[in-house]
Amino acid sequence: MGEPTTKEHAHMPLEVSRVESINIGDLEKSTSPPTENLVYDDVDEEPVIHLRTWIALASMFVMNFVQTFALQGPPSVLSYIGTSLNNVQAQTWISNSLTLMQAVISPLVSSTSDMFQARKLLLVGTSAISFIGAAIAPGSTDIYRLIGATILIGVGFSSVGLAFAVPSEILPRQWRPMSQAGMNIAACLGAVAGPLVIGSFTEADEVNGWKKFYVFKANRQRWVQMALWGMTAIGIFFGYRPPTRHTRLDHLTFWQKLTHLDLPGFGLLTAGLTLTLVALNLGGGLFSWTNAHVLSLLIIGLVTLIGFGVYQWKGTKTGILHHELFQGGRTFAICIVLMLIEGIMLFSYVIFFPIMTSELFEQDPFLLTIRGLPFWVVSGLSTALWGYWSMRSRSIRTPLFAGFLIYTAGLVGLATVQPRDNLRSLIFAGLAGLGFGAPLVLIVAGVQLSTPHHLIATATAVTTSTRAVGATVFTAIFSAAYSSDLGVKLPADIGSAVIKAGLAVDHVSAFISALTAQDTAELSAIPGVNSTIIDAATVAMKQAYADSLHVVYYIAIPFGVMACLACFFLDDLRTTMNYRVDAPVENLTARRHTSEK
Repeated sequence: MGEPTTKEHAHMPLEVSRVESINIGDLEKSTSPPTENLVYDDVDEEPVIHLRTWIALASMFVMNFVQTFALQGPPSVLSYIGTSLNNVQAQTWISNSLTLMQAVISPLVSSTSDMFQARKLLLVGTSAISFIGAAIAPGSTDIYRLIGATILIGVGFSSVGLAFAVPSEILPRQWRPMSQAGMNIAACLGAVAGPLVIGSFTEADEVNGWKKFYVFKANRQRWVQMALWGMTAIGIFFGYRPPTRHTRLDHLTFWQKLTHLDLPGFGLLTAGLTLTLVALNLGGGLFSWTNAHVLSLLIIGLVTLIGFGVYQWKGTKTGILHHELFQGGRTFAICIVLMLIEGIMLFSYVIFFPIMTSELFEQDPFLLTIRGLPFWVVSGLSTALWGYWSMRSRSIRTPLFAGFLIYTAGLVGLATVQPRDNLRSLIFAGLAGLGFGAPLVLIVAGVQLSTPHHLIATATAVTTSTRAVGATVFTAIFSAAYSSDLGVKLPADIGSAVIKAGLAVDHVSAFISALTAQDTAELSAIPGVNSTIIDAATVAMKQAYADSLHVVYYIAIPFGVMACLACFFLDDLRTTMNYRVDAPVENLTARRHTSEK
């Protein structure tokens, strides 16, 4: 790439910036010659974006698609996978392992990228590891091999911070809400395609159909998720071609560079999050909450996380929670809280709306996935409008408030759904999706606009990891509340209904066990059972499920209200939403100069 001449481009907005100083150890004393990085620094003039940038964005679009495709597919048929591999108790780990990898590994990947400017290497490398995981998954004969394969797939998912950071840094800062909207459209498409693909395979073969979601063999090899990860790695390798960017670490050896990563912080965070999240997933499932395994893991994990917080506060200024992230006003801290809330609200829908659908309205695995479409389709359509509103108004505060308000209204609607409300459940899911189109897009944009560029990937990863932690923690809380309430309501409601319908009290317990296990042979063997009693029990069972599911949304709704209020405390970002491009992949020129030519 040739440098512009002084005479010919005296007023060109393309400038170079010296690498920002990093106050770590002896780096301030470095005598290495200053290096220069390419930036577009005309804050008032819109640049002309060329093909090279659009190709790079397309490669990020594909990555966001496959990440969500991998995340949202398996949960939609999780019970079929657990039954197929004869381990229903451990089936939640298939989806939880992806979230765990994002929460634990993402800050390390993004911090390494910011420190060494190794975005492309990390994006390609993590996608290649996911490719291997997708190749291993279909051969699973037990659930633990599938969980191991999913952990490998989760390595690619841990680069989500980079997948959000790259589109923002190669486009003007004012366009960041719209660039994130584009990535969210890709994610919504993945959230639609993933469940549909795995649902259609499972409908055709309820035992092994889900395996085709990873690698589909028919006549010749036809790859699904495996092919998508491979295409992502190849697309980024050839499509994302940033010019070399330098740091003041360039003169150090590889091992010397490693010492400048916050390895103690990563160790504490990894250990603390892993132990805590494992305990939360084991509790109420494989083990009771009072089991020594669960309690010991939970206590050690929480103490380790407290140690991590103290270390980040007093032990280092340049760790994962770099102190510069909090020096640009209160927006970053508020956005972290908002992202935590967004994760809580999202997983109240992602995990429990399929349960509502399967228990109240639909049993067919493919139609189950179809009923999940309103949320994601409406979200994908609306996210561009939220991004455009924010870009044009040069503000995230008002559109973010409006998004959270609509999102919360959708959850309020879901908290009122009854067994007869088939259509209303879809309408409220769509309403929640309309609101969901705003938070993720605008929170990420707010984080990236309020923090220094040399920490953009780290800041983004901290934000998305917070979301993963909130989702995982509250999924455990939701599940415990739901199971506890269902454990009370289910026998009480069914028992009352069948006694009124004429079943002898002595046979109620056996009847409930057979009904909930869907054991028709056992039901028919119980004296006095007839179609009237079974119909009455079925109605009562659905009502118990509906009432117990309401508890989940009762927990989530107050957080939505809190998010709406928190939006009013966000800083005004108008001055920073300008046309500066922090890390262009090509030589950019102002639109006015192009037109003059």
